[in-house]
Amino acid sequence: MTVVELDGVIAAVSDVLGRTITLVRQLAGGQHATTLVVADSTTEYVVRVFPPLDDAVAHEPQILDRVAPLGDRVPRLVAAGQFGARPFLVTSVVAGGPPSPDVPLRRVAEQMAAALAQIHQLDNVGLRTLSWETPHGDSEIETRGRTAWQQLDLANHVLTHYDFWCGNALWEGDVLTGVVDWSGARSAPRGLDVSWCRLDLVLLGSSDAADHFLAEYERESGYSLPDIHSWDLVAAARSASRVETWAPNYLGVGYSDLTESALRARMDDWTTRLCAN
Repeated sequence: MTVVELDGVIAAVSDVLGRTITLVRQLAGGQHATTLVVADSTTEYVVRVFPPLDDAVAHEPQILDRVAPLGDRVPRLVAAGQFGARPFLVTSVVAGGPPSPDVPLRRVAEQMAAALAQIHQLDNVGLRTLSWETPHGDSEIETRGRTAWQQLDLANHVLTHYDFWCGNALWEGDVLTGVVDWSGARSAPRGLDVSWCRLDLVLLGSSDAADHFLAEYERESGYSLPDIHSWDLVAAARSASRVETWAPNYLGVGYSDLTESALRARMDDWTTRLCAN
């Protein structure tokens, strides 16, 4: 976003809030929305500016209402508005920051599992539903993922975050303090979030942490996922061809070692293991 565009967003947010706000900093990490921290004379807020015609402004407020039982660990909606063709949301600031690469991945797994089990207990009635498509492509992982998708039982839905990875969690030391970026949340099978987080832990460097996450999630939630291998196949099939494009996301939350080549190598090793079973 250019300086002129940033100035325009700040002016639009000031108009919506009815008071002058200033830019504090721009946050790195995601590619979907531009995320800013702004402030008035007393309070900081988060502003997320979405691409033109994005439906987040219509959808996310409903989700933030559903996840409000999580308290200070999730954002609170303050306002919504428009800058040109680009919608934006203003929310409260959730305490914490990106996870430190120094935090042991087993600890990351435990904290993520406990948070996800609580998310999956929330009300999902009336939310938009699963929109994952059958994996395309002719590679072995895409072919296996397509078969796995057709065999999955997709009937049992919960409130899913839909992009549950460490970069959408906030941390203070080794404690998870919040979960953000709820624009994609919807009603879907729990295996979607679980397999996506397992893939994240694999890309961070530990399939053992991914297995620990699964065990902790099943313990915390009281649900077993006997079809997790099929979900893992689908998650990998949906992302294997584009995993290199995630390097800026990981860099934005402090994982500078996760270059395009590192992500490709870890994904290839994971898909080889999945396809061998």
